Amino acid sequence: MSEEFQKIINYVQEHKCQQIGIFAHLNADPDAIASAIGLKYLLLSYFPLIHVTLYASSISLLSQRILSNYDENFEDNIVQNNLDAIFLCDTNNLLQLGDISVDEYISNNVPVFIIDHHSYHEFTKQAIVSIVKPITSTAEIIAQIYKETAIQLSENVGTILLSGVLFDTRRFIHISPATFELTQFLIANGGNYDTALSVLQKPFTKSERIAHLKGAKRMIIHYEDRGIVVISHIGSYESSVARSIVNLGSDFAVVFALTSSDELRISFRCSNKYASKTAINLGELANKIATKFGGTGGGHKTAAGANIKDIKYFPKNKDKIAKFLLEILLEELELTKET
Repeated sequence: MSEEFQKIINYVQEHKCQQIGIFAHLNADPDAIASAIGLKYLLLSYFPLIHVTLYASSISLLSQRILSNYDENFEDNIVQNNLDAIFLCDTNNLLQLGDISVDEYISNNVPVFIIDHHSYHEFTKQAIVSIVKPITSTAEIIAQIYKETAIQLSENVGTILLSGVLFDTRRFIHISPATFELTQFLIANGGNYDTALSVLQKPFTKSERIAHLKGAKRMIIHYEDRGIVVISHIGSYESSVARSIVNLGSDFAVVFALTSSDELRISFRCSNKYASKTAINLGELANKIATKFGGTGGGHKTAAGANIKDIKYFPKNKDKIAKFLLEILLEELELTKET
């Protein structure tokens, strides 16, 4: 991995890159912001005089809570017009950048580098260097680079990276072979585990608790031979509600929110047992369903999301949208079963 990162360093040096943009996916979660911030300081340790700007078209409430403790800023829409290099962090798909567009840079052959851990996407082929590892968090990839390059971690960066690892592993429910080793490295080199954990453990707000209850009330429950599939809808907190429905006993939960701008946000969650039994990959499934309707999707094996802005093919009524999504989902699950 350090060899791949060395290629990135060599390129930045040889081409005298001065303006760097690091882009996280829309609704950036703690792993996305942590890995982007960690990468920023990796680059600055090699090139102290470069200018690094962080971008995310939107940031999750939990990530906002983390960022409130640190002096780190993510631009949400205006991309400066003189970037020398683009980094995609915790995503390998330009469509996952949301309202932020770098198409002009791509057409002008500005180099793209990718550091990510999600399901494969075709755009990865266009990167000058890509570090894409099938592990539980991108923060672990960044931590591994720090370890292999022996670059000094600050307490803040170590703590933020710990938050990213804790979030994407769900407090070590999902782990990679090196997760504990890298967690120990972060703690031993300045990361504050208690701080990283505490920011993720704040109780649900009243509105989030109400969303959980409404999501449970609106469930459509379908029994298939491999498990219990649930569809529901809510105004916000769809990923949190999807997790809670799986915790209630569903094998697979899909929760959507229809925003005031008529954008459909869909969250997919399933249990480890269901993923193993069906060999399903929710990141691939979310991307496939979203692409059918001109949207974007992606994620992990057991957790994914999709955003669809053009909903002209969907019913107007939310309950009918739920039934429509269930039909699409069951069709895809049948195809998965056949393969």
